[in-house]
Amino acid sequence: MSESKLSPSLASRDLVLHVWPKYGDGLSFDAVSVAALLYVQLALPGQFAIAYCANPDLSPTGQLPFLTHGLYHASGLSPIVAYIRKLRHARELDAGLSPVQAAQLTARIAHVESCYGDLLNHMLYSLQENWAGVTRPALVSMLPVPQRYYVPNRLRASHKARLQAVELWDVPEDEEEEEEEQRRVLFGRRKKLKLGPTAQIQHFKKSFEREKVVEKAKALFEVYDKLLGDHQFFNGSEIPTTLDVVFAAHTHLLLNLPLPDPLVTTALEPFPRLTSHCHAVLSAAFPSNVPFPPTVQQNWLSSLRCLIPWPRTPTAHRATSASSPEAQQIERRYRLWRWGLIAGSVLATTGYIWFGVAMLLAQNGELAARLRAAASGESEAIPAPDLEADDDDEEE
Repeated sequence: MSESKLSPSLASRDLVLHVWPKYGDGLSFDAVSVAALLYVQLALPGQFAIAYCANPDLSPTGQLPFLTHGLYHASGLSPIVAYIRKLRHARELDAGLSPVQAAQLTARIAHVESCYGDLLNHMLYSLQENWAGVTRPALVSMLPVPQRYYVPNRLRASHKARLQAVELWDVPEDEEEEEEEQRRVLFGRRKKLKLGPTAQIQHFKKSFEREKVVEKAKALFEVYDKLLGDHQFFNGSEIPTTLDVVFAAHTHLLLNLPLPDPLVTTALEPFPRLTSHCHAVLSAAFPSNVPFPPTVQQNWLSSLRCLIPWPRTPTAHRATSASSPEAQQIERRYRLWRWGLIAGSVLATTGYIWFGVAMLLAQNGELAARLRAAASGESEAIPAPDLEADDDDEEE
């Protein structure tokens, strides 16, 4: 493994990978986040920091994972991989592949992200038992107070259209209606009822749909089991390639998330070589003699950013295009205008506050003077009591 000349302190301060938090025994709750973590660790072992983040709104593009390096950022797995490859001392995982293998690698990565990703999202977001028992409680525990009430349902809705298109969406309402038709509570005891024609049709339909999911999973696993063969990594490579990283990330979540309904996990059991492949990729990325990358601790400001629309980080394209002298001059001029506007706003606000306080103090001082004058005037205007008139009245 090639050594990087970047110091750990520099990497921990500048190169930060923002991924979904951990859950269970997994490295992250998201397969793409696990793939990004594995790739960056293999390319720059220990030369970056990890920031666990559950709010996609903090990302410049609204999606996780994303990588920040100074003013640069890259969101999504493909931009992160492309940016890491441009770093001077980064290790190239696909350097030993031929041009044909490199072209096939790109197509296979897209196939894994599509097919394997749909199967994993079906497990997390479609199956009602997994959604209610694991996915939604996990998301609620990760998110701050405002986002935990709407982000889980928003994430599920974002996966629904895709899963419906590939026939991997399960309707939970049908399952609840079937359970109500099958069971009835009489005198505190549950009594099973015979399924009617409609319930039998729904039962067979669900069984058929589950079999289709298992067949899709087995077809996918057979393809990559043959591609792996007796080798440790795909294409007979000596080190994990990008395809190995992406495939192992999905398998890692499938094996380590405590899902109540292990539908796709059971389809993986007849393929022990794919399980061993996942363990081999993780062992290559995190050997026993290499420490885990440092973690950036989130403070209260990160939760405050969830409520306040802070300005986003400049895009990588914008930062790259600013390398020309003309662009640097324009950016410098706009930067001066921005700082001038900020300084003017602060000065005007300070002056306004000072003027208001001065007026308030002046009004309070004038009011106190009027009160003192009124008090002294009233004491002078009060006449002295006429004692002689009182004596005359008493004599009469």
